[in-house]
Amino acid sequence: MTSGFSGAVKLADINDFLTPSQQCIKPQLDAKKRKDKKKNGGGTEKKPSEVGIGRRGSKRTRGRRGVKLEMEMDLDDDNTDTMMSGGGMHFDQIKTSSDGKTAKITLNDCLACSGCVTSAETVLISAQSLGKFEKLLANKDKSIVLSISPMSLAGLAVASSLSLLETSKRLAFLFHQVGVSKFVDQSVAQAIALLTSCEEFVERYRLHQQSASSSSSSSSSLPVLCSECPGWVCYAEKTQGPNVIKYLSKARSPQQIMGVLVKELLAKEMQKPAKDIIHCAVMPCYDKKLEASREEFTDTDSERKDVEIVLTTAEMMEFITKRVGSKGLRDVKGVGKLDPVYFNVSSDQSTLYRPPALGASGGYLENVFRYAARSLFDHDPEGDIKLTPGRNPDIQEATLTIGGEEKLRFALAYGFRNIQNTMRKLKRNRNPYHYVELMACPAGCANGGGQLKSEAKKPRELAAELQQKYYKELRIRQPEDTPMVKAFRTLASRFEKGDDLVSTSFRDVSKKEEDSEIAGLTETW
Repeated sequence: MTSGFSGAVKLADINDFLTPSQQCIKPQLDAKKRKDKKKNGGGTEKKPSEVGIGRRGSKRTRGRRGVKLEMEMDLDDDNTDTMMSGGGMHFDQIKTSSDGKTAKITLNDCLACSGCVTSAETVLISAQSLGKFEKLLANKDKSIVLSISPMSLAGLAVASSLSLLETSKRLAFLFHQVGVSKFVDQSVAQAIALLTSCEEFVERYRLHQQSASSSSSSSSSLPVLCSECPGWVCYAEKTQGPNVIKYLSKARSPQQIMGVLVKELLAKEMQKPAKDIIHCAVMPCYDKKLEASREEFTDTDSERKDVEIVLTTAEMMEFITKRVGSKGLRDVKGVGKLDPVYFNVSSDQSTLYRPPALGASGGYLENVFRYAARSLFDHDPEGDIKLTPGRNPDIQEATLTIGGEEKLRFALAYGFRNIQNTMRKLKRNRNPYHYVELMACPAGCANGGGQLKSEAKKPRELAAELQQKYYKELRIRQPEDTPMVKAFRTLASRFEKGDDLVSTSFRDVSKKEEDSEIAGLTETW
């Protein structure tokens, strides 16, 4: 599974592997907080335990307080043997040999830590597996809502040699047959995410202009960096620090907005408590499993997640072939009805819609660009927005020029190489952009690590085919014309802070010089 993560999660100066002889620094970070608290006159400092990651049954104390991290995993899970050979792992347990007490360490701890990334997190997120999904289907006390991203839908359609509409209807039929209560389209949540991003950019642009006119200190309003990609966000939080994090867009991704729609809106329509609904999202990349596990998307009182499980496109195809045969969706003999509110489909079920989009990652650049041109400069760009290629195919620019004066400059920057180049420009105060649509995967979400692969086609060729199918078959519908947008605004009006439904926050977990004693992965055994 590790290979499925994007380069932004695995590369650069992020430590990619936590060996059994190295220590987990989480307890020591907690200890530092206790020391700070004592300095300020609050509480008594307690000596922290040190945590090592090792196989179950191993004894590595050597005079230290005997503490051992055991990551527990369901032994019936198909991924158990592939994740670590030689026996089962135990989730969320840190056992202390001195008194037998158990402490908790979670995926959220790993995401909030600069010590390691994919080795520990890959083990923990293996709970979001196909085996887990099948077990949830068998639990009759829970209702399963399954949402699918546009690029996952395109991937399944191309692999099955079916149209996107036929693919959607066959999936609806199959999912109903296996016990899924509701099949929904993340494209409707995408419309909300795009509108949120448009409004945020205009607000931040105006704030930036006010700061510039008042000769105040450097503004942190611009550029706006798209935060839809969790691989890029993870990289920013763990390596770039507050000077970059402050530029991230606060808009939630379509996956997480769909989680809000499922738990706050659909649950009421189904007349079920949100805790009895399991939301499974089908996505084109493994990084989305990390996003679903973030504490920002968990209700602190009930510990209820907006998205309980994320499956990749490839995992979903495996599920389909196991259920109906080697031909996949072509072996499904029926079609289901699509809900025109929760699916971006016409009321007569004959047409699927999509928002305007350049690139293969949701259309952020195009929608924000057009909205900003209208709102800020009373200018409506006619025809297609022209993208100017950069030094490689994954960096492209769009500019708005009025009366010979450049007003806006936006960019698409896909792939880890272009992310790094963008960061260098930003840190040197040489960034020329107002907005950047950043994605960790080269060629964008169509080429996500969780997409189906082809032996006959190169990844870029397959991604281009998915993108072409998506553009050709789906008719454009403006985000504000999507029926779900009206329903969502009604929902948001019932909350004191409606923005909390569409906004998120980020955390700086990059390594600090003053924390060098505990931030590094050091030998302890």
